[in-house]
Amino acid sequence: MVGPVPPPPDPFYPEQVVLPKKTVLYRVYGAGRDGKRLPTSFNPGFGEPTRFAFFDDDHGVPVPVLYAGEDLETAVCESILHHLPATGGTVFPRQYADRIAAGITTLRPLKLASFRGVGLRHFGLDRHQLTDTDSAWYTDTVKWAEAAWKAGMDGCVWTSRRLDSGAAYVFFGRASDAFGLSASVAPKVFLNGPDLDWLIDFCAFINIDVEL
Repeated sequence: MVGPVPPPPDPFYPEQVVLPKKTVLYRVYGAGRDGKRLPTSFNPGFGEPTRFAFFDDDHGVPVPVLYAGEDLETAVCESILHHLPATGGTVFPRQYADRIAAGITTLRPLKLASFRGVGLRHFGLDRHQLTDTDSAWYTDTVKWAEAAWKAGMDGCVWTSRRLDSGAAYVFFGRASDAFGLSASVAPKVFLNGPDLDWLIDFCAFINIDVEL
């Protein structure tokens, strides 16, 4: 079946944007069973396919990735709420109780392929052809991340599918030394307390119930 996602062109010349040093981004992540996973930890290839992961390097090894959002709301929508449509729904404890939100900051400028605005128009694409597809097309969308990686990019930026006021990011393993913890952002632990209250209030405003 022919899908909505065309293959990336070869040669691949994306619109390049530079994310400046000291840019603060937001991560929602799980600390893992041993509690040692950090917000700056890259995923080496575990879990289900995502829009821009995973693909292999020249040696057949998965390229590690790190996803982030430009603000807390985008990070939450792209993680805990990623499976829910715009019409709303319900999120359950297994989907949020072990999640932590934290800020990370860039330690050096990062070169990104832009898949939003002019970056999409450059390739003659609309959002539904790359950044606003269902998961059924991830085997096709990931090829664009691979093309960006092969072109020497540190990652990609696009308009979040789940919160179109925000930018979503994926960074490749070559940028694993480029992040530190942000001292300006207080972490949120969504298990209970005020941080869970924040999640409940945010979700209520966008028609999502949080099951306790």
